[in-house]
Amino acid sequence: MIANNLSVFIADIDGTLTVKGGPLGPVTRSSLQRLHEEGVLIGIASGRPVDHRMYEHSRDWNLGFDFDFMIGMNGGDLWDKEEGSVIHYHKLSREVMREILEFISSLGLNAIIYENAYDRVLALQMDNFLESSSRRNHSIVEIGDINRLCRFDTGKIEVHYNPLHTDNVMPLILNRVSEKWAVVQTFPGTIEFQDPMVSKGNALKKYCARHDLSLSQVIAFGDMDNDIPMLQAAGWGVCLLNGSESTKKAANDVTEFGVTDDGVGKYLERHWPGHGGPINSHLYP
Repeated sequence: MIANNLSVFIADIDGTLTVKGGPLGPVTRSSLQRLHEEGVLIGIASGRPVDHRMYEHSRDWNLGFDFDFMIGMNGGDLWDKEEGSVIHYHKLSREVMREILEFISSLGLNAIIYENAYDRVLALQMDNFLESSSRRNHSIVEIGDINRLCRFDTGKIEVHYNPLHTDNVMPLILNRVSEKWAVVQTFPGTIEFQDPMVSKGNALKKYCARHDLSLSQVIAFGDMDNDIPMLQAAGWGVCLLNGSESTKKAANDVTEFGVTDDGVGKYLERHWPGHGGPINSHLYP
């Protein structure tokens, strides 16, 4: 059962709060506004780098307030409103990057590195994902060899492939185990290599420690495997109905509705402690 002392809300973006690239649902918007008015700290978490694009979600979603904190790069970035700057944790060294990139290249897969968030993106080759992403994010994309991609340490190496080929690709990736990196699936057809110490859960712990908050005060929402550490670290972790089976098993609860049906907002309206009933019941059955 949800505790009655919750004072921190954190949620993944794509597949949890919104369909990838889509708007925030009306029930979720209203619920977050109510939580903010009640003094709850509001944060978002993503595999994306923390940059102005993440800051602007509060405006684009018409929330009427700024986020209190943001977790990016699956936990490699932490932005704290009180500090006003991004802290980077546990980047991959150039030596480890080279080893990963040589392996990925041998499989014929593309690798993507965010050298300056979405403003400058490096890749081994251009593909449909990059073309779409660069248009959406107005990114400068530079195609280079392994030497070019390894000029600086990085927060993660992102790899995309056709989701229909998962049964062929994932065994090859997972069989190349190493203590130097961790592999997480962040979206169907997307896997990411990061330092083993990086996770949304560890970033959440760092934020709470900085503000003397107990993790038992946190409610967290997610949908994919990279959200599991965050859901497990929180006092109450909730997986979206559309989430992966492994994430559902790791969560305390599963929403009654998926992301396309305003799942986070409807869950909050029906289950938030001390709430006397859905204040937006006219918005959904």
